[in-house]
Amino acid sequence: MTDSIATPPPEGLRDHVTRTLRLAWPLILSRIGITLMATVDVLVLGRAGADELSRYVLGFTLYDTLAAVLAGFVLGVAVLTARETGAERPRVAATIWHRGALTGLALAVAIAAGLQFAEPLLLLTGQTAEMAASSASGTRIVVLALPAVALFMATTTFLEALHRPKIGLVAVAIANVNNLWLNIVLVFGAGPIPALGAEGAAWATVINLTLGTLGLWLYARFVMADRKQFGIGEARPSAAPGLWEQTRIGVAAATAYAFEAGAFMVMTIMAGWLGPLALAVQGVVFSLLATAFMIAFGLANAAQVRVGNAWGRRDPKGMVLAGWTALGIATLFTGTIMIASLIFPEEIIRIFTDDPVLIAAALPVLLWVSLALVLDGAQTVMSHSCRGRGDAWMPSILHFGSYWLVMVPVAYWLAIVRDGGVAGLFQGILVASLVSLAALSIRFQVLSRRPV
Repeated sequence: MTDSIATPPPEGLRDHVTRTLRLAWPLILSRIGITLMATVDVLVLGRAGADELSRYVLGFTLYDTLAAVLAGFVLGVAVLTARETGAERPRVAATIWHRGALTGLALAVAIAAGLQFAEPLLLLTGQTAEMAASSASGTRIVVLALPAVALFMATTTFLEALHRPKIGLVAVAIANVNNLWLNIVLVFGAGPIPALGAEGAAWATVINLTLGTLGLWLYARFVMADRKQFGIGEARPSAAPGLWEQTRIGVAAATAYAFEAGAFMVMTIMAGWLGPLALAVQGVVFSLLATAFMIAFGLANAAQVRVGNAWGRRDPKGMVLAGWTALGIATLFTGTIMIASLIFPEEIIRIFTDDPVLIAAALPVLLWVSLALVLDGAQTVMSHSCRGRGDAWMPSILHFGSYWLVMVPVAYWLAIVRDGGVAGLFQGILVASLVSLAALSIRFQVLSRRPV
């Protein structure tokens, strides 16, 4: 079970740890499941060869960046739903959800239309004409999933803010089962279906996200037992916080996600400058980082909901403990993964590829990936804790400084100027994550001292 909205506020650290883990474990598995869809793409394409994998990595980088932007844009749904239900105003939740879903859908359609012209964008990043053309074909397909991404994230975070995270987990689990067999069939071909390579992985993503989103929306709208308690289905929904407040939170979060995801996209572009093998290494080790990072990201989302609930009930001590407790738990989990990756590096790399050349190239990078994981996971917990308190723009400003003023130039200097290769890229991520963690921790401490 998860906490109900009416559960009394926790009193001590042990209570906070218990409630954080109770809410977080479905969020963690759900976020891992979302990333696992991309990881399965890498696993399957890693067997199709380094060339197909490099096309996938470059072609999907624009999609990944803008999917993150959409996830940030609908973040106001989670923040305001958590706050309003914590303040015992649950009937406004439906209006918050509907606003987030519709505005997110509109933005996603516009982005998907614009990225039908992906090839010129990739050429502008310095890629070869051949690499840009072959990678853009996958981009044009996969961006068709962006409208589903917007609706999925708006609905999932809405349910999570209502302390109903298991529904999204079920949807993601079903999508992953479908994704595996669809990838195998569409990438390698079967019967009358030709081998589509990277484009097959793109179609698998579109199909899975569309079907999963439809099922999740139908559940929230028509099946959830106590949906009327939250205003769902009412002909005249209750008045909600202003559209401007929700949009402000979403735009600020989308900006922060754009800064971060855009900077990581630059990492992939720089890997492309280093050649197809470096791109393939980037795809393998970044899949490991992204999958493990979702543990911290799930805890970050739990912290955001719990800080928001405490904010709504005017409980400053509860806000402080919710944020710092999630940070401690996240560091414990990611630190354990770091140790495991240092003890069994080759075994972990072999999960993603059986290419001996690719394995040999990826092994020296794993140390920096595992160190970056701990700090990157910690900074995202503090970022979401600040947002749960209603802090809109300062986390975005701090993300810009950490990733564009620190990570990009440091990574360029280490990877390109100093010829450090892909390892240099992840050393840059490590430095930026440390800076971001320090800045956001100070910011959360400042917010904790403000009157509620």
